Amino acid sequence: MKKWNFKRFFWATAFIVLFPMLQSCSSAKEPLITASHVWPGYEFMFLADQLGWLDHEKVTLVDTYSASESLGLIKAGEVDAAALTLDEVIRARSEGVELSIVAVFDISAGADQVISRTEFSSLSDIKGKRVGVETSALGAVVLSQVLEVAGLTREDVSIVELTIDDQEQAWLDGRVDCVITYEPVARKLLTAGGIKVFDSRSMPEMILDVLAVRKEALHKQTQIQHLTVAHFKALHHFESQREDALYRMAPRLGVEPDQVPFLYEGLLLPNPLHNQRLMNGTPSKLESVGEKIINVMLQSNLIESQVNVDNLVDPSFVSP
Repeated sequence: MKKWNFKRFFWATAFIVLFPMLQSCSSAKEPLITASHVWPGYEFMFLADQLGWLDHEKVTLVDTYSASESLGLIKAGEVDAAALTLDEVIRARSEGVELSIVAVFDISAGADQVISRTEFSSLSDIKGKRVGVETSALGAVVLSQVLEVAGLTREDVSIVELTIDDQEQAWLDGRVDCVITYEPVARKLLTAGGIKVFDSRSMPEMILDVLAVRKEALHKQTQIQHLTVAHFKALHHFESQREDALYRMAPRLGVEPDQVPFLYEGLLLPNPLHNQRLMNGTPSKLESVGEKIINVMLQSNLIESQVNVDNLVDPSFVSP
């Protein structure tokens, strides 16, 4: 009888010790569930899927309507990873959601613009103007940079809070003198007579789109690496087999194939080597930019307290 009790005790103890390990091993084999809305920089994941380069047992792509939906899903733990802007990653971390950046999809290099009704002799001419801007960290970052270059403060302009969907109508209604915007609205405002007075080429490597992964999912190393490799393989296809890529990508982007290249104007698409340059170092370029964005978000009351950037970046999933 005693021998039997010992056996039961042994197996019960073994189960308690090994069960978490077995669960971990099991989850490590599950696909990396990744959320993304339609945005030019994110589309190479979907192009890779079209071309049969994504193993669905390793990666599941979840199509969302907006960045807000993607952010909500990853914060709730309903997905493992999401395509987000750097400021969105910081916002999630400020709310206690530990996300790590494992790849950079694109960098704004002219895509984010300030469009004015009148020509400026210098950027300081924005003083006293009604400036339409999104109530987001991205809008706040561009506005902060514009004011810094102009030698002005927020009190020197009249801020008109607008979503990206409202910007064109506000312009047509004459409710704003300038708008901080991006494609496709920027092109519409320029066509309507607007004048570009500033763009993100003047703030290099400040506005980035990234692949962020929850801390709890970083153990899915094979799956994360599979997704990053597929992304860069599709990016190479876009650059080397342009016509085929344009026809494949046009339906999701909602334009004709010959219009697809215009969507990439003002976007840098970093290759693996450029990714490594952004993510390596102490501090890394991404961490330094993250600190600047945190300061802007604090000043704009978009976050309530300082955000720790430790483990913000994990460069191990991108091989040069």
